[in-house]
Amino acid sequence: MKRLPKLEKIRISSELELNIWLKRNPNHEESVILVTHTNKAHKNYVSRRQVNEILVQYGWEANSRFTLGSNLLGHVVSKLDV
Repeated sequence: MKRLPKLEKIRISSELELNIWLKRNPNHEESVILVTHTNKAHKNYVSRRQVNEILVQYGWEANSRFTLGSNLLGHVVSKLDV
């Protein structure tokens, strides 16, 4: 079982929230963990595909994912090397 890295956790409840965080942190150099819901029926659900598509727009990528409890997913994300 992989251990969750000790990184800053950012809770994401919508695509808009993710876009806002990425816009406000253009120079953020360290990896972070984006925490999203896994339950499609949950009002704050954001899919892996949606997360990946938004990250790419801002020059970020998801490196790995971890299950956090029964209904949360942690996406370890970092800036792409340019």
